[in-house]
Amino acid sequence: MKRYELIKELFDSCHGKSNSTVEEIETDNLDEYMKKYITKVSEYSKADLDDGSVCYEVVTSGLKSKYTFTEI
Repeated sequence: MKRYELIKELFDSCHGKSNSTVEEIETDNLDEYMKKYITKVSEYSKADLDDGSVCYEVVTSGLKSKYTFTEI
């Protein structure tokens, strides 16, 4: 299993501010891990960043969240 630092950013659409949390997770498959955050009504994009991180941007019912995984 690979270990990642996960930064979760949840954006408040009313105030335009974000609420961030940081945690360490273990997974072999980021797409599989993200299934708990991506529902049938979600729209999302996945990007491989220049620094090796992987970023998912998810919008569900108008609420935007961003998940950035950096291998540790």
